[in-house]
Amino acid sequence: MRYCQAYPFSIVPPLDRFKLASRKASPAYTERTIYRPLVLLAPAITLGVITDAVFNFSMVVWLVAFVILIACWGLLWCQQRERIASGTLLFAVLVLGGMLHHVHWNLYRSTELSRGLSADKQPVALQGMVLDYPRFLPARPPGSAFEFEQPNQWKVPFRIRQIRNGATWEAASGDTEIYVSGDELDVRPGQSILVFAQATCSEGALNPGEFDFANWARANRRRTFLRSGFPECLKSTGMTPQRSPWDPIRLSRQYVSRVLVAAIPPGLDGLAETIFLGRRERLADETDEAFRQTGTVHLLALSGLHLGILAIFAYWLLRFLPGPVWLPAVCLLLMTVAYVVLVDARPPIVRASILVGAFCVGMILYRRHMFWNSLAAAWILVICWSPTEIFQAGTQLSFIAVASLAWLSGFQAMIKKPDPLKDLIEQTRPWPVKCWRRVVRGFGSMFVASLIVWLVTLPLVLFHFHAASPWTIVLSPILIIPMSIALAGTLMLLVASLAMPMLTPYISWVVSVPLWGMQETVTWTQQHAGFTLWSAGPPAWWVIGFYAVAATVGWLMITHRVPVRWSTAVVAAWLTVGFVWGTTQAIESNTRDDLVCTFVSVGHGTCVLVELPEGRNLLYDCGRLGSPKRACESLSAVLWSKGIQHLDAVIISHDDADHYNGLPEVLERFSVGAVYCSELMEKIPSDLVSSLLDDIRRRGIPLRSLSAGRSLSAHPDVEVTILHPTRKGVLGRDNANSLVLLIEYQGRRILLPGDLESPGTESVIVERPIDCDVVMAPHHGSRHSHADSFYQWCQPEWIVVSSGSRDILGPVIAKPGEPVWLNTAASGRIEIRLSADGGPPKVTSWRESHRRR
Repeated sequence: MRYCQAYPFSIVPPLDRFKLASRKASPAYTERTIYRPLVLLAPAITLGVITDAVFNFSMVVWLVAFVILIACWGLLWCQQRERIASGTLLFAVLVLGGMLHHVHWNLYRSTELSRGLSADKQPVALQGMVLDYPRFLPARPPGSAFEFEQPNQWKVPFRIRQIRNGATWEAASGDTEIYVSGDELDVRPGQSILVFAQATCSEGALNPGEFDFANWARANRRRTFLRSGFPECLKSTGMTPQRSPWDPIRLSRQYVSRVLVAAIPPGLDGLAETIFLGRRERLADETDEAFRQTGTVHLLALSGLHLGILAIFAYWLLRFLPGPVWLPAVCLLLMTVAYVVLVDARPPIVRASILVGAFCVGMILYRRHMFWNSLAAAWILVICWSPTEIFQAGTQLSFIAVASLAWLSGFQAMIKKPDPLKDLIEQTRPWPVKCWRRVVRGFGSMFVASLIVWLVTLPLVLFHFHAASPWTIVLSPILIIPMSIALAGTLMLLVASLAMPMLTPYISWVVSVPLWGMQETVTWTQQHAGFTLWSAGPPAWWVIGFYAVAATVGWLMITHRVPVRWSTAVVAAWLTVGFVWGTTQAIESNTRDDLVCTFVSVGHGTCVLVELPEGRNLLYDCGRLGSPKRACESLSAVLWSKGIQHLDAVIISHDDADHYNGLPEVLERFSVGAVYCSELMEKIPSDLVSSLLDDIRRRGIPLRSLSAGRSLSAHPDVEVTILHPTRKGVLGRDNANSLVLLIEYQGRRILLPGDLESPGTESVIVERPIDCDVVMAPHHGSRHSHADSFYQWCQPEWIVVSSGSRDILGPVIAKPGEPVWLNTAASGRIEIRLSADGGPPKVTSWRESHRRR
């Protein structure tokens, strides 16, 4: 009956017994048993979530499995078969995790508005309730000449209740956010409003490796997106605003935001809101980008580090309160809960709050809490709150970073050997020397911790973001000091604004100065010593294996079960596996004998990647109408999914921004052998093209011109020929002088005409007809290009439209002899594969179900 003594208030037998050998002064070992049941429950429930995410079993299967396992557990426990009962209970927890994920991912109300929406905009009239104060999104100046200026906007949290169908109102549901263009907006929480907006349901990824907005919205259970062009589109219904228990929290959040905006100088108020409230709406784009490129963006993401700094500062002050010993711990616990609610209970904050809460409870009960059990409890709570959070990069990095720091602390304590002589010498030193040595040791420990966290999280960072900066090792320990001062000053500022408002102008300097120091340090580093490593990143199987190996080796090292040298050898062996895999992939790419032409889905724009035999790569255009960053990200996702990090040549078809505005960022991320454009484009460039060409020359990339009749020596079996324009070109717009590229391999042809239109079209079709297998629709399939004569001239079997509109397609049912139409807006990435045997082209799309014949 020893289990009943260990768990006097529970009928559940222990799930975990770790036996650790603690070394005493004598060589003998004393064995003690430490119970950490949550350390086993956490991976069990996680495995259940992953199982449902992969296989998507029905709810009936999960329920039946759960009932059977619970019944088996009860029977086994009654028979006192405790070990088997514990294993059965673990499987029941696994099934519970699958049920939680299934409910969160699949079960919606029948009135959910997003069930009837698509990615196409649809005008709607809705009635519902405002959930929180609207957030102002100030217009941000374009980051470059290739971007458009956006208007001021408001983001309004909104709960849908009714939708108008003709003249009647029908029940609808769903929580969402309304983006309203305008300078002023007067709505308040609990207010019932009528909304006229364009509604969409976020679509999935259109390219492999691209961020899936549809999955992200579904994971947050906010699949409906509403956008209104004017503040007048939101009207009050005249009903009395509803009260909510959350109103004090919303009012407090709004008050904190107003205090920070009023007290902190413009340009720094956004940074103050970011690190204290986790709101990045006011943060300047250039500041956000500087933190990203220097690898210190984790300081902007509200996490356990911020809560830890505030908790340490608050506890240091609370110690001076008169009263019992447990009073500071109780006050800190209440403050922690209040702060978690204030910042919307983000998963990293929830994790940190549980650790702080466990510390406080231990202080109150005079008990020492177990860190790993508390960390497992935080992970389980995050899963119960939102099962899909464990797939988010921020949540994964937060928990891994904390686990790494905890392991480092335990490892240092294990290898540290007390030396009485050194301690005695240290006590005899003068106090300035003592202080200096403590500061040096403190910074040294922080740099070591920063290095360990960077190394441990590097595979996951490269897998999710494909970029890393070694500057984070140096900057993180340095920037923690001003950030700590700023957070403590913010807390003092809020207290002073309530108790002594006359002191807020003076305390605001305690916040503003360190924030200015952080911003200037990061910006200077980015501008004068920027160093970002861009990489395709390791495959998912290797990342999972790395952390499994690291966790196992770390546990074995900390428990003295394996020597450090053997642990290092195991980790090195797994790194070697990754290196061998990458080398094998590179060899396979260099020995490939087929030609692959990939039309990347970038919206209204063009981006075509041509993978030549034996590993050479050619890019034809990279741009889109609107955000150039989106074009670069879409191309980058495709390149990284293929393991490509170098482009041998880039061809710019003509002087239209939606064909080249993504190139500046592409040049930042990938190495480029040479850039080609037409002679007309180089001799008579527009302002935007001049800026781009200057950037290319500044990077030392060769810039060469092309004209009709020339060809590129890409591969002995591949002919890349320029059909248009001539050196003098033709009269008309830039579109008429687009570079027309003909690619021929083993008798098969692909034609890329850019935005070719009249009179350039006539200049091309007067030449001898060329029978092509695949043709990109000129000018994104626009009817103004008058491409019928062009198609008759080249007789394509496949026509690919690179567009942002799904409506541009050929006939629904193609007649014999007519070409098959594909559209990147509907089908996503389209890939044409020409084999070395000269067989018919193999055409595949990212969304096969959208292919129309």
